[in-house]
Amino acid sequence: MKPLYLLPIVIVLFISQLQASETLTQEIGDCYSTRWPHELSSLEPDPSLYFGRLDNGFRYVLKTNSEPHDRVGIFLNVEAGSLYEQESERGLAHFLEHMVFNGSTHFKPGELIDYFQSIGMSFGGDTNAYTTYTETVYKIILPGGSKKEIDQGFLVIGDYADGALLLDQEVDRERGVILAEKTARDSAGYRSQLARASFLMRNTLLPERQPIGTEEVLHSAGDDELKSFYNTWYRPDNMILVVVGDFDMDTVQNLVAEHFADLHSSAAGTCPEYGRVDHKGIETFYHYEPELGVTQVYIENIWNKETENDSLVKQKEDIQGFMASMIINYRLSQLTENVATPFSSAGYYDSIVLDRYELAGIRAVTKKESWRETLAQIDETLRQVLAFGFSKEELERVQNELLTELKNAVLASETRNSMSLATQIIGSLNKNRVFQTPQQESELYGPIISQTTVDDLNQIVRHSWQGDTRLVQVVGDAAANDENMQLAIQDLYEDLGGKMVVRPVTETRVDFPYLDIPKQRVKPLRVVPLEAIGATRYEYSNGLILNLKKTDFKDNSIMVALHFGTGKNAIPKNGLNLAASALINGSGTARLKKSQLEEALSGSSVSYTFRITDRSLVFQGRSATPDIELLLQLLQTLIQDPGFRPDVFQVSMKNIESMYRRLEQSVQGKASLELDSFFTGNAKGSGLPSWNEFKTITLDEIVNWLKPSFEKADLELSIVGDIDPERVEALVSTYFGGLPKRTEIQDPRPEAQFPVGSELDVKVETEIDKALIRYGWLTDDDTDIHRSRRLHVLAAVFEERLRLLVREKLGQSYSPSAYSVTSRIYPRYGALYGEVLVNGQSLESTKAAIAMVAASFSEQPVTDEELVRAKEPMLTSLKDTLRTNGYWLNSVLSLSSRNEAQLQWPLDIIADFSSISEDEINQLAAMYISDGRRAIGIVEPAGK
Repeated sequence: MKPLYLLPIVIVLFISQLQASETLTQEIGDCYSTRWPHELSSLEPDPSLYFGRLDNGFRYVLKTNSEPHDRVGIFLNVEAGSLYEQESERGLAHFLEHMVFNGSTHFKPGELIDYFQSIGMSFGGDTNAYTTYTETVYKIILPGGSKKEIDQGFLVIGDYADGALLLDQEVDRERGVILAEKTARDSAGYRSQLARASFLMRNTLLPERQPIGTEEVLHSAGDDELKSFYNTWYRPDNMILVVVGDFDMDTVQNLVAEHFADLHSSAAGTCPEYGRVDHKGIETFYHYEPELGVTQVYIENIWNKETENDSLVKQKEDIQGFMASMIINYRLSQLTENVATPFSSAGYYDSIVLDRYELAGIRAVTKKESWRETLAQIDETLRQVLAFGFSKEELERVQNELLTELKNAVLASETRNSMSLATQIIGSLNKNRVFQTPQQESELYGPIISQTTVDDLNQIVRHSWQGDTRLVQVVGDAAANDENMQLAIQDLYEDLGGKMVVRPVTETRVDFPYLDIPKQRVKPLRVVPLEAIGATRYEYSNGLILNLKKTDFKDNSIMVALHFGTGKNAIPKNGLNLAASALINGSGTARLKKSQLEEALSGSSVSYTFRITDRSLVFQGRSATPDIELLLQLLQTLIQDPGFRPDVFQVSMKNIESMYRRLEQSVQGKASLELDSFFTGNAKGSGLPSWNEFKTITLDEIVNWLKPSFEKADLELSIVGDIDPERVEALVSTYFGGLPKRTEIQDPRPEAQFPVGSELDVKVETEIDKALIRYGWLTDDDTDIHRSRRLHVLAAVFEERLRLLVREKLGQSYSPSAYSVTSRIYPRYGALYGEVLVNGQSLESTKAAIAMVAASFSEQPVTDEELVRAKEPMLTSLKDTLRTNGYWLNSVLSLSSRNEAQLQWPLDIIADFSSISEDEINQLAAMYISDGRRAIGIVEPAGK
């Protein structure tokens, strides 16, 4: 569950961008408010927030927070996005977001990103921006919170706000990058979103104001147009600065005044007229998109609403709407377990769009030949809810879950992440909602949840579907040859309306755990202090290894990994790992279906997933600290009584077939199907086979592969987080120490063959003109951690050179990348990759550019300046990573009994990265980046 201040959740695809920045009291230009949400509400905000306002109207929010240590997030929220554009300006809000990085008062063109990297900030990770319909947000995550660092950060933000040069030559250069981004975004899914938006939001401005803009404007816009939009909307009274992190409050208050008090306003712009939806009765919509690979079926209702301020009444409506949606989604989830169900996934939503429209809907994804049965099924589910409502048992389940979520949020409140907090604060402000602490939410909303009745939820849902408006839509690859598809949809839906629905059967809640609880604790044979990393290993007579580490990174939070057996390194057939993961994750246990197990665990914080890694099978779980025993009981049951359900296997294969259809129809999807296998010589455990091969996988093959590991393979259990080590060890000794003795596994090392000198050109049947180019160079495996680290740095330098040439100079790609992979299972196998997604017309010139970057390492050795820009962001990121439970669990402790060297990695990681020299990187470049170690993979449209 998401925090309550983010409710209601919008899950409709095209509405994911609609994060409103609207308020009821609109004093300036009737567009936006200069008052805080809590000034317009009886709700009290988080008392730790400092709300400030300068004389020029510039507002700011400050919050001190110490997780992660010495990090400060600075966010500039400009309350103007693509809806604020005129017809001749479509795309300028997003274009301007790009341009502020390309020359400003204090940073010449090309200097800003270099500066960020030199002080340990990565471009795209620590410094980034985004544009939506109603806002443009810039973020900087500083590597420290000193006065000097924040002063410099405010200098950059001040340039974003009022110092962009918008030079004509820079506009022309960035134009290609934005057009490349438009190409990268183009997909069957995106086109379907736009088509649906034109129908659903007709008569409103939204379908005509996609943030990426139009090619006509992107090709023609110049510095004059950008300056006009900049001066109109980047006004001090239309901006909010949000600063969260490890800093001194008085110092930052003074710095805000120094940097932003002199910002000035120009004339306000013309406010957007959003428009009003006007749907009535049954309306149908059909959009044929064969490359989508699936068919999506919707039943929706949308209506206009008045804007409103935050209040307890408003929050109550949102919470109860969310509770009702949760119940319907549980019902839909149960349906997907049935092999006879025509759809592979489904969801229900009840949402507010831009505080001007209310949207309720039910949606399912299916095969093209099953759209009729799918429409009938989701219609029946919706009408059952409207006719018969919810049960007391369903209500109690969501009450327990939400109350537990509130309680656990309070327990973890002192170690919340600063960047997440800043993002949540901006989200609340832009939706005119009062940001509150978990404690405030628990006190205010706990009673609402507890006192909600079945009648309350029934009333909420029936209100959302009152009237006769039903928007029935079929989008995707269905019925391309049916000239009267919309009429067929309408006839079917009208026919469904005359059919009776019966009361749904709800399953009885089952008890868990159901296995006998061991009567005595089996103590470990050996206790091994791992003092250097603050952890302990326990070894048991049955072969169990337990690794424990207590941390203070996140209060009331525990992460667990139970590894056993061999993984993809011993796979008998490629693709079996995907089918097996789907089977185990969907099966629950032998006695409880997945939905029954989830219901039995409801009201707890326990969750889990099953994965197949390169070297093992693993159940990963997490919970709040008080639920550790239940989490261990769950893991014990999953390993002793696994579910290998035939019906789940059939459902999984049906879902995977849909996945294959989608992958086959896109450049990026085809790359994952073809290139991963190509670069390993089709090694075992690498990539996916064709669908024709995959569909031959049988349930027996999966069971025969997995079952021996479940029954006999040694267990290694690692637990990290806010734990009492003595209590956890006692619980593990009780639930796992007495299991039957298990067998030490063999860890085979299959071979991979890098296709040196080869080039694979894959064709995709698509009308979308883009291509993916992946160059690879053979490197080495992960047996030398120092070499692996230096290869990561080499990849970072390669990526930076690639960015400067392909993005900044040529404007051919939005986000070129380079990365190093050093294998844990294939001896002497690794690769350094350079990958670029481009317009199909730029394929050959981009290939030449990548080859030029590769050649540059022999002609222009890596300089100290380049090395600093590559290393410093890594070091900053590593310092943060070292304070996460996930790093200690997955990179250090898990499977450390098989690779003791992992236990040393955190001890020298910072020093080792810091010591990397340009000579070392140049030696690796000379050793590995050569034509004699290269292979090329290309995916392009079949028409090329």
